Amino acid sequence: MVHVISSLRPVAPTDPATHRQTPKASTAAATADPVADFRSLFTPKTNGTTAPVIQQPVQSPSPTAESAFGPNPWLTNPTGIGPDGSAYGYNPLYFATPDTAAKVAQMVGGAVVQSNQFTGNGGAFTQQQPNQMVQLANGKLINPGLVASFYTHGYPQYYVDQLVANEVSNA
Repeated sequence: MVHVISSLRPVAPTDPATHRQTPKASTAAATADPVADFRSLFTPKTNGTTAPVIQQPVQSPSPTAESAFGPNPWLTNPTGIGPDGSAYGYNPLYFATPDTAAKVAQMVGGAVVQSNQFTGNGGAFTQQQPNQMVQLANGKLINPGLVASFYTHGYPQYYVDQLVANEVSNA
């Protein structure tokens, strides 16, 4: 091994009578595997006793949309009709079921209302299913389908609560 910094080089003990270095205590240490010696620096030392087991705090599992709103939080196949009569699909996350909308309304202190958020009333495009929306006390609307989607990412409950609070305050 090459020692670049001399102050870090180990000094061999000397014999006070002759001021010569004393021989190494064991030749086995001199022939030991340097990789194993290096690894031993990072291996915990034990004195024959077992280290205490640190208990991790019990964490409740992250909520899911199904655990919060039931087996079907969204409509399965929301559709619309185009001006030529052809049908097209909408993203189901924007279409909460009435039960999901009612639970979100209860969570945020609002009321469920139905509206066609994508096509309005009249026009060349029509929605086949209305959006279940939650009207807040201030009159603004939030989409309970999007609120239910907060539960699909594996976030802990405190973070979902924060996302819901942000949705309500930004409405």
